[in-house]
Amino acid sequence: MASFPTYADQYGFILIYPTSNSNQGYCWDNHSPKSLTRDGGGDTQGLVQQVRYTLTKYGADSSRVYIVGFSSGGMMANDLAATYPDIFEAAVSFSGTAACCWAGAGGSTPFQTNNTCGNGQVVKTAQEWGNFARNTYPGFTGRRPRMQIWHGGADNLIYPQNYQEELKQWSNVLGQTLTSSNQNTPDSGYTQSVYGDGTQLVGYLAAGVGHLVPFHETAVLKFFGIPGSPTITTSSSRTSSSTSSSSSTTSRTTTTRTTAITTTGGIGPQQMKWGQCGGIGWTGATVCISPAACSTLNPYYAQCL
Repeated sequence: MASFPTYADQYGFILIYPTSNSNQGYCWDNHSPKSLTRDGGGDTQGLVQQVRYTLTKYGADSSRVYIVGFSSGGMMANDLAATYPDIFEAAVSFSGTAACCWAGAGGSTPFQTNNTCGNGQVVKTAQEWGNFARNTYPGFTGRRPRMQIWHGGADNLIYPQNYQEELKQWSNVLGQTLTSSNQNTPDSGYTQSVYGDGTQLVGYLAAGVGHLVPFHETAVLKFFGIPGSPTITTSSSRTSSSTSSSSSTTSRTTTTRTTAITTTGGIGPQQMKWGQCGGIGWTGATVCISPAACSTLNPYYAQCL
């Protein structure tokens, strides 16, 4: 996600890069009632307060706020879309889990004793998942955030069954059904699942890819409608099967100005500030562009700070 600053300069949107605390190895609280309840005092509320502050300070467009997250950030993207559907226009999750998947687990990291969610063992019906999302903000009847979901088919940290559970959840919440499954889209080895016309829910499963799914920033921005209308790319090879994906970046715009909440990662000979620079399985740059320095946040993630 380290390319987002370049695109922000090009298209004129605002980025917010929040940092979680060290209580869970710098993972977000995706499990407690505080975070899984609107205005409950948890991380979801704290992140939304950052968004509201940015909107007020910079006069950004509150109808164009997006969120994109990876791993724990991908889980948080789902939870924010559920608890604050009136704040976010769309969300994108890389290697995440369905909203409320970690509820009652006592934590929300794959390093804890109760890791049934991370292991893909929390399996529900689409209706059950939809109810979990809706119950985080009871009584809400407005529009829900559009979703784009990415996952590695060989992820052994947050198992790929979680991808299927996310699609189930948001297909129910958004009232969308699978219309096509496209092979080798957007890249070789990826399967794209399109729900409805693809503007509300779409998913991408990358065969043979582990936890660190490559960040497809241009596909994310197109889904958000930056700089123009929301679009998706499909291949000519189609089969009818059920899949879905959602992508989110938190953004606020005035004319072309946008605010984005994101957890980041990136590749390159030298990594820019806020980009990923290390962690188990990381094969990208490990040296940060000065004056940033590579800081280890947990065994799986180091960031240029």
